[in-house]
Amino acid sequence: MSGDRSERVSLTPFGGERRVLGEWTVTGVTGLLAGGVSVWLERSRDGATLQVVVAARGSRALVETPLGSVLYHKHTGLTDREAGDTTRAFAALLERGDFRLGALFPHLMLGQRPDEAAKARVLQLAGAQLKALPGPGGASLPEARRELHFDPPGVAEFLAPELVVEGPSLAGYSLRAIYLPAVGKRAGQDFRHYVLEFVDAATAESVRLGISAGAPGESFGRAGELSLSVLGFTQDLDALPPRVASLCSWVLALAQLKSDDSLQVRVPADASELRATSHPPERGWASSPEAKGASAEPAPPPSSLNLAIDTECGQRCAFCSVKAYVRPLDEGAAALDRIRVQLRMARDQGVREVRLNGIDPLTFSRVLEVLDAVLECGFPKLSVYSPCRRLADPEFRREFLRRMPPEFVISVPLYGVTAAAHEAVTNTPGSFAEVRAAIDGLLAETAPDRGHVVISTVVVKQNLAEFPAVVAFARERGLGVHPHLPYPMRQTTRDPYADSALRERDLVEHFVEHLPADAGDALTWSLGVLGSAVPHPCLLWQAETRRRLPVFGARTIDHRQPLAGTEYRSRKILHDTQGSQSQENAFAVATVPCPHVEQCALAPVCPGEHYSVYRDLYGLDEFAPVRVAELYAAAPRGLVPAIRATARDFG
Repeated sequence: MSGDRSERVSLTPFGGERRVLGEWTVTGVTGLLAGGVSVWLERSRDGATLQVVVAARGSRALVETPLGSVLYHKHTGLTDREAGDTTRAFAALLERGDFRLGALFPHLMLGQRPDEAAKARVLQLAGAQLKALPGPGGASLPEARRELHFDPPGVAEFLAPELVVEGPSLAGYSLRAIYLPAVGKRAGQDFRHYVLEFVDAATAESVRLGISAGAPGESFGRAGELSLSVLGFTQDLDALPPRVASLCSWVLALAQLKSDDSLQVRVPADASELRATSHPPERGWASSPEAKGASAEPAPPPSSLNLAIDTECGQRCAFCSVKAYVRPLDEGAAALDRIRVQLRMARDQGVREVRLNGIDPLTFSRVLEVLDAVLECGFPKLSVYSPCRRLADPEFRREFLRRMPPEFVISVPLYGVTAAAHEAVTNTPGSFAEVRAAIDGLLAETAPDRGHVVISTVVVKQNLAEFPAVVAFARERGLGVHPHLPYPMRQTTRDPYADSALRERDLVEHFVEHLPADAGDALTWSLGVLGSAVPHPCLLWQAETRRRLPVFGARTIDHRQPLAGTEYRSRKILHDTQGSQSQENAFAVATVPCPHVEQCALAPVCPGEHYSVYRDLYGLDEFAPVRVAELYAAAPRGLVPAIRATARDFG
């Protein structure tokens, strides 16, 4: 809602008449994040304006009335004395009942500890609205509660029967769900805070209110130990949309009427006391800003939960600067408690896979208990991304494998087939021997019908010569290879990326020059690995036309491959947190658009962007658009039908 008075929604709680005080006319009503209501007045003869604020009883005021504390704030064309006199006249109008503000904002009459007289006024002025709610209706007020177990089911029990999920609307909004709010991966979960999510069924507009127990700080208002706040509105503190303010007022008033001095609020001490992370357990609506205005269709669940555990890896990899701005930390039981909550939340959302990564999740002191929690929650699939040196320990490795879910993938980084080559990247003596021991142990002890071990490698200047040997190493052992290029952690050429990144074209040329001598499957398989390492297919196409080898055609192309470091922008991955808000905590590297994306026939299967730091280092001259006619004229060897269809569609 704009702060400009002319654009404010007019919400007059007295029928259609707008003139209330002689020459003064109501031009709009807005809410305040701090819990008050602004009534905007204008004098017709000279255009003078006045903002009258009505706050909850007991607040600082110019005039105290049983229906709220009244003062003035902004004014134009008036002296302070005139503003004060007009505010007093408005307060008298409010007290006589000629301006029924309490019918829309009942919390103004109650205060934090409502007495019987205040409750009677609510019944008198807001009885019509109370009748629209289930339960006792307008004949009596909601019953006070004696106990509140402060978790989503407990909050739902506390608000019922007047306010229930998917029940009758309140101030035009229906309660959709109650759930834990999102937290960053470094923040512990605080069980004193939950989100009440509402939706307008007609417009799909969503509103989120925060309900807290015993938590200090600014809020819309308080009900004993409970406080209520409005989430997502921060730009203009005194221009809260009137419908949102009315909704918040009604929820707050309901909490105030149900609370008294005898109410015991029991906040869970840890995750074991949390009966559920959301109510109802599975929330089907998409609550992202993009969902506004969309039809009420269930959103598909994220495909995986990304658990980033930033415990120390013990390496100083040439391409990595993550420890320069994320301090490795083992939070022990506190982190385990947070992870258990995240797992339960993801399970309730229908997520099926957990991705265990971070600086090194396997060095986390409670990692085996994390695996136990994954199994207890019933996740069928786990993917592990770690330096994997700890898996060189036979006892730990056996316990680790014993706790694996039905399907798992362990990605083991290998940067060279000799200690010198591998440790030129890790800068850690002894790391090669540990990784080799981990690979050999995993191959000997992993059941082929349950799990998979794959080799991952980052191709950088320091190990470019070893990349073909790493590919051959994996092929000889029947392992998949997941190669990728480094990406800059920071948008600066002072990042370690600048000292390790090589031109994509140099990678292609070096690999093609060192292909295995034997033809057939080994050649095609090796070129397929190269294709998965090079995100921009135009470079593969250039190599194929020069070399007359299926460099491009050997790559399986059926989707747009994101640049490494940008895949976490996808909403298919849930990041350590709850719902759509999780994306605020997900790292994504800075990029620039490819200048050829509009002209290139390969655009549908290309990232369509480049790292901004790569452009600063090398420029983008090596990349060139490929025309549809070129694809058909050359008929590249191994060209899959999918790219033919894509080319036809693009052309």
